[in-house]
Amino acid sequence: MKNLLFHELLLSAESEKTARAVQFDRHVTVIKGVNDRGKSCLLKSLYTVFGAQPKVVHPKWEALNVTLHLYFSVDDVRYSILKVGKQYSLFDADSALIGTYVRITSGLSPKLAELFNFRLQLTNARSQQPEQATPALLFLPFYFDQDSSWVENWNAFERLKQFTTYRKAIAEFHTGIKPNEFYQAKNEKIQAEGHREELRHNRSVVNRVLEKIEELMRQNQFDIDIASYQAEITILLSRCNELRLDEERIKEEMVLLDSRRRSLERKIHITHEAANELGEDFTFAAEKLDDEVECPICGAHYENSFVERFKIASDEDQLRTALVEMQQELELCMTEINKRTKLTDQIQSRVEDIKMILEARQGEVKLNDILRSEGKKEVRGVLRDEMDILNRDIGRADLQVERADDEMKRLTDKKRVKLIKDFYREKMANYLQRLDVTELEEKTYKEVDCTIKESGSDKPRALLAFYFAILKTIEKHSTTTFCPIVIDSARQQEQDTGHWTKMLEFMRDVRPSNSQMIVGLVDDLDIPLGGPVLHLTDERQLLQRDQYEEVAARIRPFIDRTLAD
Repeated sequence: MKNLLFHELLLSAESEKTARAVQFDRHVTVIKGVNDRGKSCLLKSLYTVFGAQPKVVHPKWEALNVTLHLYFSVDDVRYSILKVGKQYSLFDADSALIGTYVRITSGLSPKLAELFNFRLQLTNARSQQPEQATPALLFLPFYFDQDSSWVENWNAFERLKQFTTYRKAIAEFHTGIKPNEFYQAKNEKIQAEGHREELRHNRSVVNRVLEKIEELMRQNQFDIDIASYQAEITILLSRCNELRLDEERIKEEMVLLDSRRRSLERKIHITHEAANELGEDFTFAAEKLDDEVECPICGAHYENSFVERFKIASDEDQLRTALVEMQQELELCMTEINKRTKLTDQIQSRVEDIKMILEARQGEVKLNDILRSEGKKEVRGVLRDEMDILNRDIGRADLQVERADDEMKRLTDKKRVKLIKDFYREKMANYLQRLDVTELEEKTYKEVDCTIKESGSDKPRALLAFYFAILKTIEKHSTTTFCPIVIDSARQQEQDTGHWTKMLEFMRDVRPSNSQMIVGLVDDLDIPLGGPVLHLTDERQLLQRDQYEEVAARIRPFIDRTLAD
């Protein structure tokens, strides 16, 4: 079991420039002062810095928004934690930042659970999902608040009811009835069950597909040796290759022929237009112009002789001849295109041949049917392999669930549980006797999660007996961290001097060995509790102006580290 110790608490209020540094003894520290001196605010701050909100906090103290920095150790490994507003920052022994958290349940709690070996998982009352228990539930058996703990046990912090049946779970966890190992096994079981359900769902899906494949195969019940159809399959593949090669060749030829066709059509169009223009020029020169023509722009004279007109006619004839040749070439091109089109039809015919091969029968069975059947067989084989894998994985998940369940049963063995409860009851009966509580019947406190039902001045003493009986049980049987015992104003319900003396001596003498105890009280009757006494003397002035500069200077570098990250 780990051991948590508080070493020093720094408190600083920026708004009023006041602060205080409080050191705690390794064994016992007494915080002494009359009412309204800030004892409770100081003690509550030990838990506020961890995100555990005490049930009652004075409004004026809350309004100060005090910055808190606590130095502590876990099994002699030093840490510190800083609270600024709603931000929590954890540091190691070298003041290096471990992490900064703004949420308690989902941020700070898991980190502290790891640090304090606090593995308790509880069901969230709203979401009904398992969650890591908050720091308040770690400290609950160790903190006895003046406002709540002397009225009802297990009631010192806010938001405890965010978890269902927290009282029973906390009592069983801390006393070791259901230790860390139980909740670790429980978590493993939950994870294995979740994984198993996912695997079962996948198996159900695969099984439905497999059943459909089986049904389709039953509709065509035959079992043919695929090797006997190898020749047909070879023909099929050969024809497919031929078609692919022919198709590629024809595509290339068609592209070239089509390009040639478009080129010829453009040339024919251009040549035809040119020939028509020359014919019009010849007619105009022969019929409309004189033998000598004057240029209307420069005034020069040109002959319109027979020779000139003959030359125009000769050019037109050449174009007409070229036009005939190009028309012939175009016809040849179109002939080749038509041939390629016929080849395309031949390819379609070959496709039909392939279809015929697929329709080839042996008896009443088509090759196509066989190929489909073989495909279904292949799918069925894959699905069956997948089913085998899923069944093996489900089997492993079943084994994990079974092992976790066995571990949970082992940890909650009836003999072991009885041993722990008997130890608790024995301590409870002894402590009630020592504190002069004689009317409380055993049946009211026989369970570790009981509610102490007593009245008058006997009730605080009965609660003190219960708290220490639980602490002693934790010391002997728990596997989590033993936290400092913080007792605030135990003298409730007008305890007379005799009973108060017994309560003080009881706390001093029964304190678990190697534990740290911090006690806040008004009057100790000069009974030494085994440690130094811090006297609080200023009314409503726990924090001091003369300590502000020093304390603020110590806190400031830690704040800077959180800002740097």
